[in-house]
Amino acid sequence: MATTEVEQHVMVRIHDGVGLIQLNRPEKMNAIGALTRKQLGDAIKQVERDDAVRVVVLTGSGRAFCSGADVTEMAQGDGGMRTPEDVGNVLRNEYMPMLTRLRTMPKPVIAAMNGPAVGIGASYALACDIRIATPEAYILEAFVNIGLAPDGGVSWLLPRLAGTGIAYEMFFTGKPLQAVDAHRLGVINRLVPADRLEAEVRELAGHLATQPKGAMAGAKRAVTHALESSYEEALEFESYLQEAQAASPEFAEGVQAFLAKRSKK
Repeated sequence: MATTEVEQHVMVRIHDGVGLIQLNRPEKMNAIGALTRKQLGDAIKQVERDDAVRVVVLTGSGRAFCSGADVTEMAQGDGGMRTPEDVGNVLRNEYMPMLTRLRTMPKPVIAAMNGPAVGIGASYALACDIRIATPEAYILEAFVNIGLAPDGGVSWLLPRLAGTGIAYEMFFTGKPLQAVDAHRLGVINRLVPADRLEAEVRELAGHLATQPKGAMAGAKRAVTHALESSYEEALEFESYLQEAQAASPEFAEGVQAFLAKRSKK
């Protein structure tokens, strides 16, 4: 019997310290089904664990970043979602670990938003540390249109990034947040023309790949901690982080480089 070749829904490329994860279902606007979930989970683990990867980029192929969950699978009972309990279990056991990894891995994660980020696709974009998007991109939380509350951690992420009023309006109306408005609100870091997106992301990722990885990991931990802390607790945690990092070779090298530059002036 001939072996059926598994479709590659997610591509991973590693080059010069940058791990690129690309959703690869352009004909479905990179909708996430069961196979995509499995491959995406494996890809995120791979780049997190690979010491050669210092920066991660998540993007889509074709004209969308990600159009969300593959609703056709849900309607047909495919993808392990045949009952309401199955839907909850997929969120808890598959999506939650992936999204948590993106937010907590000790490496910068950049979302290169080449187009719309919808539903769970928006959750992936918002879980990244930095978002660079084309003007054609938008963020859409249309769960209300199919009788569901939002998922994928977006009820935590979106109010913190855009404010509760914007989040409620999006959740209640199912209307998109266009890239230009998301950029104005600070949800998207940069807006670039579509033909410049790859180069802009490559330039930023390449720069971050040369930065001290311990310092970037510490900054990410500090921000994550501070989001749930008082000002005083954040100050104390920063003190703890800097005390630990002051003993690192990265710190010693950084100080020597700084002094060397100053002595040349």
